[in-house]
Amino acid sequence: PGLKASGFTHRPGPIVVMAPEVGVRRSRALAVAAVGLVACCFVLSHAFVAPNMGSAHSRDVSLVAAHAAGEYTGFVPDLQRRTLMNLVVTATSLIPVGVLLYGFVTYLLPPTGGGAGG
Repeated sequence: PGLKASGFTHRPGPIVVMAPEVGVRRSRALAVAAVGLVACCFVLSHAFVAPNMGSAHSRDVSLVAAHAAGEYTGFVPDLQRRTLMNLVVTATSLIPVGVLLYGFVTYLLPPTGGGAGG
C-alpha cells in the first residue's frame, strides 16, 4: 500500500495532468506579461529625459550643467502650476502618513469589548 520509512507512511497522490488549453492560457499570460514589462521599461526609460534642443558645441556648457550650477533661467511657474504641485505633494504624502497613523492608532488603543448578546 505505501512506503514505510521511520514510522511514517507515504502514499503517492494522484498524478495531475494539465489540460492543453490551460498550458496555452498560461503561456499567453506569460507572453502578455513579458510584453507589458518591456513596454513599461521602455516608457520609464524615456519618461524623464529632456528633449534635444539642437546640437551643443563641445566648448559650450550643456543645459544640464547650467541647471546643476543653479543658474537662474528666468522660469517661474504660475500660480496654477504651483497649486497643482502642492496638491500632488500633499496627496502623495497623506496616503502613507494616513496608513502609518492608522496602524499606530489601532496598535496603541486597546480593543473595546463587544456587546454580549443574550
